[in-house]
Amino acid sequence: MVQTTPVRAAEGLSAEEFARLHTQHAPVLWCIAVGVTGDRELARDVVQEAAVIGLAKRSDFSVGTSFPHWMGQIVRFVALNQARRARQRAGISITPESAADTSAPAEPLGVTRTGDVRVDEDAFDDATTRALRTLDEVARSCLLMKTVLGMKYSTIAAALGIPENTAMSHVHRARRRMREMLGGRGGAA
Repeated sequence: MVQTTPVRAAEGLSAEEFARLHTQHAPVLWCIAVGVTGDRELARDVVQEAAVIGLAKRSDFSVGTSFPHWMGQIVRFVALNQARRARQRAGISITPESAADTSAPAEPLGVTRTGDVRVDEDAFDDATTRALRTLDEVARSCLLMKTVLGMKYSTIAAALGIPENTAMSHVHRARRRMREMLGGRGGAA
């Protein structure tokens, strides 16, 4: 379970503090990246690219605020940019509607065929992947943080910058949608 650690207020965020906080919250950041991209390998690259950006912008971090939320926003924007670049490389025309559509993961995520979370995060089965693709990025991120990381709703809400009740609603609706899509067979939800 990921805990939020306060940052010292007087000196700002040093490179060492940034590294410590980034390492501490890496699973949350990965869930946000997977929520946007749907691709676990690309999510790792996104988190690394966002770390470089965050380190350079660490003076913009407001001490006393939520590091996972601040860094999560950077991760989200990097992931959205990656998705846009991938569409451009594929020769797909970018419209405002298609640029906002991040619901189609390129590759499976990380659950066994029986629905158990894999420790090595190898891949979700095809049916689970299809069901996850039907969720929007915030709902997918909330579900992954709750299911894979076992995070509290308050921590999910803080990481995504949404109200706690909204995080609960996203998880509840995402689980219901997953059950519908998986035909009641259980699974990741």
